[in-house]
Amino acid sequence: LVNRDALVAKVYRGTAEPLYSMVPKGIAGHATSFFDTYGDPDVAKAGELLSEAGITAPVKMTFWYTTDRYGSSTATEFAELKRQLEASGLFRITLRSAPWKSFQEGFNKGAYPVFGRGWFPDFPDPDNFVAPFVGEDSVTGTPYLSNEITRELLPSSRKESDRGAVSDQFKRAQDILVKDVRLLPLWQGKLYVAAGEDIGGGERALDPQTVMQMWELYRKTSW
Repeated sequence: LVNRDALVAKVYRGTAEPLYSMVPKGIAGHATSFFDTYGDPDVAKAGELLSEAGITAPVKMTFWYTTDRYGSSTATEFAELKRQLEASGLFRITLRSAPWKSFQEGFNKGAYPVFGRGWFPDFPDPDNFVAPFVGEDSVTGTPYLSNEITRELLPSSRKESDRGAVSDQFKRAQDILVKDVRLLPLWQGKLYVAAGEDIGGGERALDPQTVMQMWELYRKTSW
């Protein structure tokens, strides 16, 4: 039911793009697994899935987000998610929020059934977009056990020094993530370089993995 295109258009106004993969665009192993599996928002299909599960009344859920970690757009984003789900007639969403410190304590204790988090990678590698979210010590605060990912796919990928050669392992991992739907990627941000006319190299300062390459910038000495 989530319309990512509407979400990024209304809330982020061109500074983000829809994401259908735990591994973002620009990183080896990126795929569009969630779109390939679930397609565009479909109210009829969602209603059918709920009916098959014996659910006929609107599903009541509480969504949690933090007020002071990811910027003022977070509240607007969750309001839009609430609007989209309730417009289907299949959900009734209550929004709750908390400052980061207490919010973090809450999700680490498993107090929030549904909550939103941003993710900034420690390094631009597909491993850093999958490994932290699975296993006993998941960064979500809730154990997410997937033996195939943690015992087979991740160890196998870590033996490969050519990170462009690990796409198969991470695409398989994402197939598992899509099937389980413990995590739902929504959008990824865009990075920009703003430079005056006397600065060159801006077009090369961001590589495909969105790492800022300061050494590409230089001051022009002649025109």
